[in-house]
Amino acid sequence: MAVFDRLRERMRGQQPVGAAEDMQPQDSMMQPGGSMMQTGGGRRRQTVPLQHTGADIEGLNGSLTPEAQDAYELGRKMGLASLDEMEGQSIPGAGAGTGGRIMTKERLNSALNTLLRYRSGKASVNKRIKNSQEWWKLNNWDVIEKMMKNGTLSEVPKATAWLWYSIVSKHADAMDSYPEPYILPRVRDDEPEAKQLSSIVPVAMEMNKFKKTYSAVQYQKLREGTGAYGVFWDSGKLGGLGDIAITKVNMLNLYWEPGVNDIQDSKNLFFVSYVDKEEIYEDYPDLKGKPLGDKHFIDQYKTDDNLDLQNKAVVVDWYYKKRAGGRRILHYCKFVGTNCLYSSEEEAQKGEESLQEGYYHDGNYPFVLDPLFPVEGSPAGYGYTDIAVGEQVKTDLLDDAITMNALMRSIPRYFFRQDGSINEEEFMNWRKMLIKTNGNLGTDALRNVDVPELGGGAMNSLQHHIDAIKYITGSTDVVNGSTPQGVTAASGIAALQEAAGKTSKDSNGEAYEVYKDLVYMVIERLRQFYTVPRIFRITGEQGTESEYVQYDNAGLQVQQIQNLPGQEPGLRLPVFDIEVHPQRETTTNKIVDNELALQLWGIGAFNPQLSDQVMMLLNMMDFRNKDKLMEMIEQQGTIREVLAMVAQIALQATADKPEIQMQLAQVLQGVAADVGMQSGGGTAGMMQQGKMPQGLGDIGGEKENAIVSKARNRVQDASRPS
Repeated sequence: MAVFDRLRERMRGQQPVGAAEDMQPQDSMMQPGGSMMQTGGGRRRQTVPLQHTGADIEGLNGSLTPEAQDAYELGRKMGLASLDEMEGQSIPGAGAGTGGRIMTKERLNSALNTLLRYRSGKASVNKRIKNSQEWWKLNNWDVIEKMMKNGTLSEVPKATAWLWYSIVSKHADAMDSYPEPYILPRVRDDEPEAKQLSSIVPVAMEMNKFKKTYSAVQYQKLREGTGAYGVFWDSGKLGGLGDIAITKVNMLNLYWEPGVNDIQDSKNLFFVSYVDKEEIYEDYPDLKGKPLGDKHFIDQYKTDDNLDLQNKAVVVDWYYKKRAGGRRILHYCKFVGTNCLYSSEEEAQKGEESLQEGYYHDGNYPFVLDPLFPVEGSPAGYGYTDIAVGEQVKTDLLDDAITMNALMRSIPRYFFRQDGSINEEEFMNWRKMLIKTNGNLGTDALRNVDVPELGGGAMNSLQHHIDAIKYITGSTDVVNGSTPQGVTAASGIAALQEAAGKTSKDSNGEAYEVYKDLVYMVIERLRQFYTVPRIFRITGEQGTESEYVQYDNAGLQVQQIQNLPGQEPGLRLPVFDIEVHPQRETTTNKIVDNELALQLWGIGAFNPQLSDQVMMLLNMMDFRNKDKLMEMIEQQGTIREVLAMVAQIALQATADKPEIQMQLAQVLQGVAADVGMQSGGGTAGMMQQGKMPQGLGDIGGEKENAIVSKARNRVQDASRPS
């Protein structure tokens, strides 16, 4: 007990346990249970463990920041409590012995063992992080010397990053064209529902942080050849209310029927994953004591972490399609080993009404694949790594050879006779001016090691393979902002960039088609599960005030339609078309759109007087937001026509009142001037002449309206002395 007494006294005095007096201070925090965790820099030291003799843990410093003081006090008290428990003493407030305690000694020991296992698995990650910090602090040669073995950099990576940068560049192109859905109705009656869906679906995807998922899937697609999404209904979201879940899917864990081009054509589909056995026993207490299967057949990525699969079990999500009522419906079964955890087919047989149409009513597997370069006979495709790895290997070999040749020629080496008379230590010290020798120095006692210089062909070959990677992946210098010599015109640069980016456009176009399938699945989840109204905050266009919308699936259900007289009413299911547009465009695209708007304004396209001609012009053009522009121009034309009719009626109604006619004419002229000037019609000169713009009343060119002219003359005659 003397050891525990000393430990307790040191901890009560807030002194580091077993710390040497000459150690440098370090910032640290005490974990609950008495173990310690280093959080700052400082020298490593040995401490007497609280529960495990000989364990190597970090030291504790009594000086803490105010923010960490409460945490330290709590940890210190829990450490004292742990010592009391180890001595078998009772802990105040917890009952005698371990009675009524949740955090028993066995549970804390188990947690500590889990921590040590996690620490072992993360060793390579910690090493990489620490090395990166040393390079950042320009202490890179400390890292290099640790990598050296027998004077050579044997552990230094020899890979170049040309292929890596090509993939990163392609990923940047994909994110510049991040998609946004527009839901369009197929029948006029569904226009209000389509408008609501165009606002609801992006919000539902944003709640899933879809942009982050989209980024991860694009990396997956470019590296591995196939990106994979999962669109599920998560009944545990929102406190049990449930909501849509959109995730990136690990392609190594997804299995389909060999030979199919589309996973929807596969008779069965499996998704497998590792789950902690304790978690399974907690969720399914009936399985305690039953074998969960020890076959670890899941392929794993080679990760920086060391994976421990001792306490893991393989859980299988099995999706399959069965024919019922003339169509295929989807069912779902989850099992581990030979133990069924859930079966939608069994639940349907028990009378679960919502499962009579299958687990997902659309009948599709909840997975969407996005292959980069598709191949026949598989839903998975090839990626840039597959097609450019050969050139990358040649580049690495040549780059390593050229680098080693330059180093060998820069650092002279010698053949040294063992019986020679040269003092080796003085010879190796380049700072000594004199080198001692014993006897005569023969010409054969020391000789240079000749290293032949690589010719220019090696550099040319290296550059050739680098260019090959760029061209194969479509990441040429033009795409990355460089231009060939002699090309200075903006139009020429734009043409080169347009041609160089066609591979990214093709890839993004395919991604948009996959995105449509994903959005269709989101709509189907809304149709099936949004039975309870939800509130969505919809931000107005151009950042205007938000609108709070209540939405449920009532508008997506089967509806009656009235057929011809005498026929029975029919049924229809609202279906929609989806258009995809890039939400974020590149600076170049924005400049092009702005220039187009200025050109349209310059030719008077926004003049209400030319609305009919402009509508014919716009019908022949194709650009973003064209529909909105046509709607605004049509509204301006309608305003012009209405204003002209009002002018005629008002002036005719006041024919016997010249003073009112004059005032009314001036008001109409001002309104017309505002409309014309806002639309680029250029009516300022007409207003100065006191003439009505074309389009108000009976007009023709710049001739003043006849009624206005008569009113003006009457007023002038009435005010002119006889």
